[in-house]
Amino acid sequence: MDSVRKYLEGTNSIAGVYLQSTKETLSIYEAKSKGLLTPGTTLVLLEAQAATGFVIDPVKNKKLSVEEAVSQRVVGSEWKNKLLSAERAVTGYKDPYTGNTISLFQALKKDLIVKDHGIRLLEAQIATGGIIDPVHSHRVPVQVAYTRGYFDEEMNQILSDPDDDTKGFFDPNTQENLTYLQLVERCVTDPITGLSLLVIAKKGEVYFFVDEATKLILKATTTTKAGGKYQSTTVSLWDLLYSKYITEEKRRELVQQYKSGSITIEHFLKIILTIIVPQTTTTSSSSIVMCQPPERQVDSSTKSTITTTVTKTTEVQSFHGIRKDVTASELLESQIINEDLYNNLTAGNVTVTEVSEMDSVRKYSRGN
Repeated sequence: MDSVRKYLEGTNSIAGVYLQSTKETLSIYEAKSKGLLTPGTTLVLLEAQAATGFVIDPVKNKKLSVEEAVSQRVVGSEWKNKLLSAERAVTGYKDPYTGNTISLFQALKKDLIVKDHGIRLLEAQIATGGIIDPVHSHRVPVQVAYTRGYFDEEMNQILSDPDDDTKGFFDPNTQENLTYLQLVERCVTDPITGLSLLVIAKKGEVYFFVDEATKLILKATTTTKAGGKYQSTTVSLWDLLYSKYITEEKRRELVQQYKSGSITIEHFLKIILTIIVPQTTTTSSSSIVMCQPPERQVDSSTKSTITTTVTKTTEVQSFHGIRKDVTASELLESQIINEDLYNNLTAGNVTVTEVSEMDSVRKYSRGN
């Protein structure tokens, strides 16, 4: 179930800023207005939002189109055109030769956008759940992106092995150039909205983040004992540490204990499992698909029982995509759902709402 949700919604882009000293949440644009972010850093963060689905108001927890964001003053009108251009990574670019709608990568290959700019937006899409298909308004798995011409091996290599030239984002606390994923991984999660917020620490304050060396160790440490949605799967300590089951405070405490040598990596994992396993032992009833037994008809003249199987085919409602609805058949064709799940949908054994809540679907259909 969890693997479906991510295709519909995507994972979070960087939604705003968290002021460590005052515990205040600000929009990206407001942080610039207060001198906390440079105009350059602000623009690339807002472009990444627009290119991954929506401009975000983290204070009101609203996801907006660029037009809506400007009209509601979440961003300034002086950047409207630049953000509308970035938004085309979601809605599609127009091929000047054919008039067809093409993807971000295809526009990049046709030199319709500057290479560095296009790579930065593409990297943000991949970091937040997958490449966006602008024609069908949802994200697609990498193999499907290859097939549809939305990605290729050369670009995959560029993004898989980034150097300083392709690290298009900036940590204002450490002055480092980073990939979008690295910057997202340094964010904190708002406990109420679930949005990712970039921490801004004042001079002299301790700025907490997990360094790359520690991160590699946490990602290399795995377990099959987490239970719940992780049942029968191998999951890394890193993913468990950044799951919804671990608070920001506990996360920071454990990382600092590990880095100081107070606990070993084995003890670290044991503590995490002690916290997570009790929370993942119950199975949600919504994850169980109930199939009706076949109807039975009795011929009273012979007293014999004739069993007939009635297959009920229903018209499946559409799923909510990033900017428009997505059909179940499109999700099947894009390998976001399998044939068994598609058949259960059309037979009415499982609802669109239930499937939409699966992580693997939400990631690809909505973005952010």
